[in-house]
Amino acid sequence: MIVSFIARLVAVRFLDLTFMETYGAVVARNPSISFFDQPPLTWWTIAGVMRLFGSDDAVIVRLPFLVMSVVSGWLIYLITLRIFNSRAGLYAVCAYSLSPLLGLSDGSLAQTNGPMTLFILAALLAFLHIDFGARRLQDNGIWFACAFLFGCALASKYLAVLLVPGLLVAVASQAEGRRWLLRPATYFGLVFLLLPLLPVIIWNAEHGWVSFLYQGARAEGNGSVNLTRAFRWTLTQVMIVHPLVFFPAFYMLYRSLRNGPREAGPWLLACLAAPVLLFILGVMVWSSHPLRGYHWASMGYLPLLPLVGAWADGLAASDRPDAARRWLATLAATTILAIGLLLLHAFTGWAERVAPAKAFRNQDPILLELYDWSDLPSALTARGVDPARTFIAATRWEDCAKAFYAIRQQFRSLCLAGDNIHFTYLADPARFRGMDAIIVDRYANPDAIRYNLDGHFETFSEDSPIRLTFNGRKMHDLKVVRASRFDGTWPKPRIGAKGRQ
Repeated sequence: MIVSFIARLVAVRFLDLTFMETYGAVVARNPSISFFDQPPLTWWTIAGVMRLFGSDDAVIVRLPFLVMSVVSGWLIYLITLRIFNSRAGLYAVCAYSLSPLLGLSDGSLAQTNGPMTLFILAALLAFLHIDFGARRLQDNGIWFACAFLFGCALASKYLAVLLVPGLLVAVASQAEGRRWLLRPATYFGLVFLLLPLLPVIIWNAEHGWVSFLYQGARAEGNGSVNLTRAFRWTLTQVMIVHPLVFFPAFYMLYRSLRNGPREAGPWLLACLAAPVLLFILGVMVWSSHPLRGYHWASMGYLPLLPLVGAWADGLAASDRPDAARRWLATLAATTILAIGLLLLHAFTGWAERVAPAKAFRNQDPILLELYDWSDLPSALTARGVDPARTFIAATRWEDCAKAFYAIRQQFRSLCLAGDNIHFTYLADPARFRGMDAIIVDRYANPDAIRYNLDGHFETFSEDSPIRLTFNGRKMHDLKVVRASRFDGTWPKPRIGAKGRQ
């Protein structure tokens, strides 16, 4: 885990923050007890590390999440050791560390999955120490600790709630567990679960429960079935989890469900994973929103990692011990190769020279999110933009995040996106009344910007694009529109709007 930590720390130094990470860094500059679209723990973590080091550099912002991944790896080992054995634990940690989604993305980027992973695993380890049949006083204490830790997972990402149905099934399938569920002390654990969520509850009570309405609306359907999207999502899961982790995980999931409660440990892990994965797949089938959500199922894969470790341990213990070594070597080699090629492209742009010309015509699709708009502040200054009379705006939340992160406090900013999420609460549009705006956009032509902002400004005029670069290479020509005399109004986010995914 330490070797993996150092390698990832070096790698993230050369890749700038993603859209979501820049959004988190911008939002974290403005303290709040909770946030429109996400629970607070992740943004609090970013705010704390930025204040501690006095910097919002990518390495600083990501540092606590890299540390969390080391702790998460250790927790995976302990969970697997408790259910299986130490060798299975080592294989499980390797599967976690070398999975592009679980170890590299969730374990390296400053996003909600990092702390959620840590607290889900901590809660699961605590749960495994409860003896439902003993009725010991100390088991109540472990249960309360488990509830509190799971509350912290919910305070990191609301989707963690999807683990609850599987937990109830696993507990209720055992006679001792059913008796446990009838005890008043069991439900007293809800008090400890809700403690980390108090900021979420207080903030939402003051803002019309918009967080839950917003997240719930993303799963709404209109009666249509989108099998193409579900197939594309599933295929993407195979690749980003890694085929050498994905297929053993689902093979062991099938075996554990087939064997049922007589194998309590694998049964618990399977019960936790299955409802999450089925629900997310179902959302991809029925939701009427343009979802991607490739990282949503992460919590469903976490309980499967000990099962993957047990599968690899079974290979090592069989009459073909070389099979486990080949599996691990291939897993490591392919992941390291993929990361190496990504970093090589970041420095040299090699993929642009070998890919079809149309793939890189307007932008670099590989580094789409992984470069800062660091050219923006100097370009605005060179154009004589007056910070006292002009604010910076964008009409997409992603563009708002990148632009506002780049300009920092050099210019005032206001997000004019249809789905402007927590940007709504960072600045009062009325304070910008009468000011001019520089509106930046990666894609929209000036006519589209005029259409979206019609009635909010008196005049619009197209300006020359601003070239964005990364490591000396052109990434994108950012479209620029000047608008005059803002009317000082902008609607709050529309619940159910087809926006950020």
